[in-house]
This record gives sequence, C-alpha cells and structure tokens, in this order.
Amino acid sequence: MQKTALPAWFGDSRIEASADVVIVGNGIAGLTAAIEARRFAPESTILVLTEQCYPTIHTPALRQVLSGRVSRSQLLAYPEGTEQARGIKVGIARVEVIDAVERRLLVAGGGVVHYGILLLATGSVARGLPEGLPGAALDGVLTLHRLPDYLDVRRRLREVREVAVIGGGVHGAETVMSLLHIGKRVHWFIRGSYCLPRLLNRVAAELVLRHVERAGALVHLESEVIGFVGRVGELAGVATADGRVIPAQLALVCTGTRPALDLATRSTLPLVYEEQQGILVDGRLCTSVPGILAAGDVAAWRHPLSGFYRSQPSWHAAVLQGRVAAATMTGQVVTQVSEVIGAPWQATRLGSLSILAVGDPLAEAAEVKVLTRHGKQSYHRLALVGDRLVGYLALGKAQPDALAIKRLIDEALPVGVIQDALLRGDFDARAYFAQLRSSKLYTLTAPGRLAERTLATSRCAPPLSPPLGTTPAVAGWQAPPQGGEPFLQGSVSRRRPQTEPLRRLIPAQHGANVANAAGSGALADLDSWAGGLEPEPLPRRLSLPASLSQPNPRPLRYCR
Repeated sequence: MQKTALPAWFGDSRIEASADVVIVGNGIAGLTAAIEARRFAPESTILVLTEQCYPTIHTPALRQVLSGRVSRSQLLAYPEGTEQARGIKVGIARVEVIDAVERRLLVAGGGVVHYGILLLATGSVARGLPEGLPGAALDGVLTLHRLPDYLDVRRRLREVREVAVIGGGVHGAETVMSLLHIGKRVHWFIRGSYCLPRLLNRVAAELVLRHVERAGALVHLESEVIGFVGRVGELAGVATADGRVIPAQLALVCTGTRPALDLATRSTLPLVYEEQQGILVDGRLCTSVPGILAAGDVAAWRHPLSGFYRSQPSWHAAVLQGRVAAATMTGQVVTQVSEVIGAPWQATRLGSLSILAVGDPLAEAAEVKVLTRHGKQSYHRLALVGDRLVGYLALGKAQPDALAIKRLIDEALPVGVIQDALLRGDFDARAYFAQLRSSKLYTLTAPGRLAERTLATSRCAPPLSPPLGTTPAVAGWQAPPQGGEPFLQGSVSRRRPQTEPLRRLIPAQHGANVANAAGSGALADLDSWAGGLEPEPLPRRLSLPASLSQPNPRPLRYCR
C-alpha cells in the first residue's frame, strides 16, 4: 500500500482510490467509526472523505467561541494527528454520486473511490431562513452552524453594538447568553409564546425567560421575522410581522438543523429516507442498500417506545452510533443501536442556570404520573410510570448527574426511595448505586443460598430479593408454591445501555468474526421499510467484503 500525505486531495480526475472501509464525513460519528474500525480490523484500509478543511471538532463547544472562552485548539475532538497515527487516510473531496452497483464513489472533478463498505456520516445542515425572505442577502445576516460561521461572527463583533438572535431553541438561548457575556445588546426573537418548546413546558420556559431577561436580553415573544432592512448593503434592522423594525447590525439565525440528505438522493440504488428525519436504518445502522450504513445526525432508526423512525442529533448519540457502525462494518456482534443509546438526554448551562432533560419529561399519557417542585430559581419535574422514571427535567444552579439519571431510566430502576431527592435536585447517585450494589452482593453471598444462587444464575434470574426501595407487590415478586425465597416470574435479563464516559470502547464479543456477519446480501424490500416493518437481521441486510480479511485488491494510486 502506497503511503500518501494527509490530507490528500481527491478532486483531481487523475486520482483513483480504493479502501475496505470508506466513510463520508469527518464529524464525531464518522471519526469515531474510523478509529473503532481500526481497532477491530487492524489490517484493513480506512479512508475518510470530507468537504471541510479542518479536523473533527467538539461541536457543543462552538457556542463558547463567541464569548472567547475556548480557543481553536481546545475545540479539537481528538489530539492533532490522531488519524495519521492510526493509519486512517483522510481525503478532501465532494462526493457527487454513489454508484452502489459497482461500489464506488464519483467525486467532483472526475475522481473515483472504490469501497468495500460505505458509511454515510454527513451530519446535518442548518434550516436557515425561508427562501425569498427580503434582505436575507444583506451583509450581517448570518446562519450559525459550522466553525467558519462562528469565526466569521467573532471577527465582526468588534464593530457591532446590537445583535439580533432568531430562533427560540437551545441553540438560540446559548447564543444569546454568549453575546451577553461579552457586553453586546441582544434582541431575542421567538416565534412562539415561550422558548425551548421541545425541551421545556411553559412553567419551566418562563423561568428561563426571566433568567435571560435579568441577564440583559430583550426578548420578543410571538415575533415573526418577515425581513431585514439595510443601509448601503449592510444590515441595519430586523422587520417583524407586527410592523416593528428593531435596530441591529448583526442578525444570527439559529433555527435548528435537518439531516444532510443531498448525497442520499444521488445513489444508483435508492436509499430509503424521510425528509425531516434522515436515512432509515435498522438496529445495526444498515440502510436499505447492501454495503451502505448511516450514522450520526443523518441516520434515523426505529425507537422502540414510539415505533417511529427518528434521528437523535446529539454529540453523545453520534459517538455511540459511530461505535455501533464500526462494529457492524467489521463483523462484530453488537446490540441494537436503540438499546446502546438508551434514553435521550440534553444538558446546557445559560449563565448560572443549568438545564437538564432526560427521557421524556413532558410525557402526559394516562398511565404517567407527574410530580413537580417549583422554586424561585429552580424547577424539577418527574414523569413516572408506577415506580419507574420515564422522564426528568431539572432547572437550577446545580446540575444533577445526567448519566446517573439516564441509567435510572434505561435500567428501569425503582425510584420510590429517591423520589424526594430527585425533586429537590440533590440526588446522590454515588450513594444510591453503591447501596444497590451492596444489596445485590449480600443476596449473592448470604449463607445457605448456594443452591438457589446456582439456579438463579443458570436461568439468568434477578437477585433473590426485591430491588432496593420496592415492595414485593410493586416489583412483581411473589412467594414460590413450596415457600422459600421470593422470585420474579419471567426473565428480566437485559444488556445495560452504555452510560460510562464517551471514550470507553465497545467490547468485542467472543466468537464474533467476519464469517458470522457475512450473508446473502439480498436487497431489502423497500415497501417494508416504508410500511414500518421490522428490518431484516444483519446477515440478510449487509454483505461484508472479503477484503476485510484479505489484502486490498485496489491500492491507493495515482493514475497518470
């Protein structure tokens, strides 16, 4: 294999390349998949194609660029040179067409890249403003999404006094607080009647609005932006539907994102996708086309509770999807992506106010019991089904342990004894889980239970006493017919979704190899995808290339 400098330029028609694993997109999902694939398959060739000319960055920290709290070097998701140290080739190119029949990519300029397995990790694009909005082309009207956008705004802020932020979501709120931190006069335009509607209810949103207003922002609720006015090509103000013109020298659009599906529409074999959700994938992130996977913000999988295909655009979910994709591409046996990721969660901090949402805190079904606690500068909401937590929302000065609460939801642990602590916001996760482990350990080591422990272990049964903080009736425990220790009917063994730090690797399971994952490679029925039927298992959904265990048939080369 001929070594080339990194990054390489693949926009030249003289270039023809080949790799066992080709990844389009160097976001966190794509780079994580590349690093994990290298660990699983040390001898395979891995190529990452990207349009951006900078390394993978920690996108949640982009908001801090405006306030100057982080430098460019602190934005790197991995140390500089990580790709080269692991033998991962990086190419700067725009992929124009996916030739899924011949398993090759046609890049801009006429170059060709052959692949064995293809992963689409193209991420998301900003929704931006409606087309044809008057004044949208004025200098000073900018959409915030990628690193160049933030660097451009950072350069302009020296000459700006008033800034308009358009968008009532988390992105807009974080941008407002960053601008207030550096002393700018900020107008926040929210189309609805309250902010963060996908994350908060009205009570919690009012607390956030009061906090932002005390910080100095001018909040405009139910304000529809209908255009911009300018002076000699530069922005001078923002026009609203109620006839007002608010002066501003800079307008930042933070109206959310949508999956980047342009490449998915240019495939010789049709990739099934939904316009607002992304490319539909099964539990192992395989698409409707054999040999092609999708991960990150562009992928949508079936959520077990709702039954609908949904994407989960978050940093944490993208990292875990990258690991699942790497295991799938290299023939490892992995758990379904919905079980690996578990309950969604989002955490942010607006100045001194911390916001945490885990699971579905706004659930209002008939079987859901809602408990709330409202203080002057705090708000907590619990959504419970029986003694199990299904959603948690916390606003206050201190942020609870997000991953600990996520574990409560993922593992369906009883929360009766810690319910008050969760409402107060002082839940001690370390003490709770230590006590839970101690209780299970005592059950396993108690004298006179060797035979029962052996039986329980052989049947993957739960501990021989009810879980911590539950009563036998609540937990479903009952006495056996001949007496003795209580037991729980039915198997409740499950794999715990990963809640450890993000850099923890997915372990390779014993007995997994490429041959086990190889299959017929038959095409999936597209009607079954559209109808929402259960996707085919991996052996029928994806045919792994023999090149993963053999020398690469098409080495990277220059065609003269």
